[in-house]
Amino acid sequence: MLRNAVRVSGDGRILMGGVEIPHTSIARILGVDRRLIGETINTILNNDKLKKIFLNLNSTLLLRDVAPDLGFGAIEIIPEDAASVGVIAYVSKIIADAGISIRQITADDPMFRNAEMSVVTEKPLPREIIDNILRLREVKKVIVLS
Repeated sequence: MLRNAVRVSGDGRILMGGVEIPHTSIARILGVDRRLIGETINTILNNDKLKKIFLNLNSTLLLRDVAPDLGFGAIEIIPEDAASVGVIAYVSKIIADAGISIRQITADDPMFRNAEMSVVTEKPLPREIIDNILRLREVKKVIVLS
């Protein structure tokens, strides 16, 4: 739920943005009984810390998958260690030094397995820029999205 910014309303509904998602749909995706979804929501609403988190989640627009259709560039960066300091700063500097504007950066929280970072730029990045990013010791792999 957290990874997908699925929000719980105070009255026990599951929402993504303003759209309600039926418990049965969530249960089907997870391969569990729908009653488990209801119990999970009850647990969240009865725990002050979880309630505060899940009542306030919001999803956001991600440009990475539509970037090529909009004429933008998009890369996915797989870090050596998602918790290492400065990955976003180092990558941003390389792109900015090339005079290319960044439209959006999204990075998974390092607590998630296979955390990655996506960078959408005003235009596709030249090979030279990608090679410079690959030279960063914090970067394991760069995938050009098209």
